[in-house]
Amino acid sequence: MVVPPMGGRLGRVGPYALLERLGRGGMGEVYLAANRRGEQVAVKMLRDPLGDDPDARLRLEREVRALRRVESPYVAQVLDADLSGDRPYLVMEHIEGETLLDAVRRAGPLAECDLISLAQGLATALAITHAAGVVHRDLKPANVLMGVDGPVLIDFGIAQVLDATRLTMTGTFLGTPGYAAPELFADETVGQPADVHAWAATVAFAATGRPTFGRGTVESQMYAILHGQADLAGVPAALLPLIRAALHRDPSRRPTAAVLADRLARLARASAEPAFTSGGRRRAAPEEPEETHDGSRARIRDRSADKAAEGARDRAPATPAEARRRGRRTVRRSGSALAAEAAADTAPGLPTGSAALLVLALLAVPCVVVSLVFPLATFAITGTLAVLTRALWSGHWLVRKRESPRVRGLLRVLTFPLTLAGSLVSAVAWPGLPAAAAAFAALWLTAGARLEPEWWTQAVPVTVAGIAFGVVTGGIIGREVERVGARVPELRREGLRALAVLGGFVALCAAAVRAVAFFV
Repeated sequence: MVVPPMGGRLGRVGPYALLERLGRGGMGEVYLAANRRGEQVAVKMLRDPLGDDPDARLRLEREVRALRRVESPYVAQVLDADLSGDRPYLVMEHIEGETLLDAVRRAGPLAECDLISLAQGLATALAITHAAGVVHRDLKPANVLMGVDGPVLIDFGIAQVLDATRLTMTGTFLGTPGYAAPELFADETVGQPADVHAWAATVAFAATGRPTFGRGTVESQMYAILHGQADLAGVPAALLPLIRAALHRDPSRRPTAAVLADRLARLARASAEPAFTSGGRRRAAPEEPEETHDGSRARIRDRSADKAAEGARDRAPATPAEARRRGRRTVRRSGSALAAEAAADTAPGLPTGSAALLVLALLAVPCVVVSLVFPLATFAITGTLAVLTRALWSGHWLVRKRESPRVRGLLRVLTFPLTLAGSLVSAVAWPGLPAAAAAFAALWLTAGARLEPEWWTQAVPVTVAGIAFGVVTGGIIGREVERVGARVPELRREGLRALAVLGGFVALCAAAVRAVAFFV
């Protein structure tokens, strides 16, 4: 229910008092409002002429459904919604700050460090959004808020939930042409790669201050997008390869948002990453206390006082809005929301990083010994490792929508026998058949284009065949891990990739030992 304005006020929408109009778009208006506790929120309402438009209501409902599926500090949170009234509305947390479009128009292109932080935040937002089964479809500078804690993605009005019926009809285009992916104009399947293309165009705009595909007519922008004529002059060299890859004409050749977030996190750690300000500019460093005859003690007292005040603020009761801001800052301190989710998942699994390599190296030693004694064992080792890898990522995939890490870990343990059996059956066909074909070809060629009756006793041909079998198997399983990892952020891909290629590594080590023994 909408109460008309009285006494100079903008009126009320349900329990929310409208304070100020923040913006107006093609579908609705956004107001700064206050709830009954006095907390400030953002209220988005359909405009009056659209109130009876069933398509407009459906788009607003889609936005609510999409936002509720995505829980991320990089995406504005839905607090309330009423879709059945005269003027449907949704209520979101209010993010203080201007849009990326306004920030660049006001202060020019972002500095390189700020640009890397922006690119990482948006890539992480898309990775989490895609993992929830949502495609934004309208990422652009006007839909990125430069909050005090970093960029926040807004306006999911035309977002596509992957398991929902499409809203866009034939001959209808929803979105912003200058930041749309070429597949939107070519009547091709539109999915997550379209958001990656828009990410690249948005980051390029922030780097140059110019629209990535020109300022001409809609037709000229569409032509530039379809023919890859992006204006990237002025984009920092550190970001240029990622942006070029994300603008690839073929959607399947673009990196996933999760891959972009991971590489940008490494790039951010390698650079001196400053804190964000509301305009996307570098925040000034805090001033040091005045030096006294005992300056070191003065600084220690000052820092102690700051820590005590911060602790008192953390212990004090917080409003829901302040609690969300604290949670947003906490996740951002970790460098990436994806990394925070992975760290929070304490369920048992493969170790990561150097620990994974050490464990797999220790495992490889007995496997190499067995392969030297029994050459055919190389095939069994490679097959076992491939089945185990597929069973592990399958377990993560089955429980990916469970929120609790403990529940996910428990379900993975309980379903492991089932996933192991399914992986064993499926591995016989894929990658079993192509790997076996490659192994047979290698065996036949190495044996001189003929096979002896007791071919399995020929160590050299069998070892070469084992290498071919391991390389093909590892390549296929490794690609599976990459694809699944884009949808399951907490999946420990480093360890799984190493496990997938371990069979080929064992075969190579066995071949190297045989070669050394032959020449010695």
